[in-house]
Amino acid sequence: MTRAEFLESLRRALNGNMSAAAVEDNIQFYNGYFSSQTAQGRSEQDVLRELGDPRILARTLIDAAERAGDMRAREANETQYRTSGYGTQGGGASDAAGRNSSGASWTQDGGMREHRVFRIPGWLIALAVVLILFVAVSVVGSLIWVLLPYAVPVILVVYIVKLIGRR
Repeated sequence: MTRAEFLESLRRALNGNMSAAAVEDNIQFYNGYFSSQTAQGRSEQDVLRELGDPRILARTLIDAAERAGDMRAREANETQYRTSGYGTQGGGASDAAGRNSSGASWTQDGGMREHRVFRIPGWLIALAVVLILFVAVSVVGSLIWVLLPYAVPVILVVYIVKLIGRR
């Protein structure tokens, strides 16, 4: 792969997944990175090995754009996760869930892993907080109930000693 092929592959992977301005900014950045690294004496192939697969780099950039609030990247990610099926790559046998013999899950469009995010519903968090508070109040209440028979006489003795000490 050459520098031009890398940048073109990166552009194709980014187009439609983030704003056009963000795509151009990223292409210019990596083009400048190539220039600066080759000016320092590194070969183009070394830089290509360092950067890796442009599709994986694009996925990272799209995820970062989504976290930064790029709505186009967010929509593209949601569409990809809803519509992509699982296939296999690497020649391994696959099971019904689309995992190959090594257990890896792959999307059909280029071998990138699909990330699944588990989100806890708000009602479940509220229920957990209520249960934790209930347990905490129960433990404190039980301790008070156990210590109360011993604490009352001690408090009375301390009070009587203070009263006698005033006279």
